[in-house]
Amino acid sequence: MFERFTVAARSVVTVAVEEARGLDHDTVAPQHLLLGLLGQDSGTGFRILHDAGLEADRVRAVIRRRTPGTGQLSTADAEALKSVGIDLDTVLEHLADSFGPDAVPRGRPRLGRTRFTAGAKKALQLALREAVWLTSPGIGSEHVLLGLLRTADSEVTAVLAEFGATADDLRAATLRTIGRAA
Repeated sequence: MFERFTVAARSVVTVAVEEARGLDHDTVAPQHLLLGLLGQDSGTGFRILHDAGLEADRVRAVIRRRTPGTGQLSTADAEALKSVGIDLDTVLEHLADSFGPDAVPRGRPRLGRTRFTAGAKKALQLALREAVWLTSPGIGSEHVLLGLLRTADSEVTAVLAEFGATADDLRAATLRTIGRAA
């Protein structure tokens, strides 16, 4: 599916992954795609959201407040500890032995690829459908925005509401901008 994504749309996904990791979230969810769109500083998706009053820093703060991070140690944390002679596995074993298994942080440091939630996957699939419906040669940031809006994700809806925006209004503005009647 990603072969039809434009450079800008691929960048949205890349930024979404970075945002999820930066917020200490285990997975990429629809709200991270919203941040990915706002992280572009150009493109139709960015312009529509920006014109509606959404800014990356403010949206990130809302998401951070609504969805706190997991508190897990990251791979970077483990590597930083190792660089000063502290073996994270040994520390976690001692912690479990001394205070019980509940005292050990859930999970392990995140390695490799970050998984996408069902909602984020759905948004990207709907982006493809929007591009096909609009007879576009590729999937651009505007299609990612349209797909995201069609998911009716409760977190994205709540974030938009905090800025006085609705999915219907943003969809209409996107279609107007790309020259299709809402």
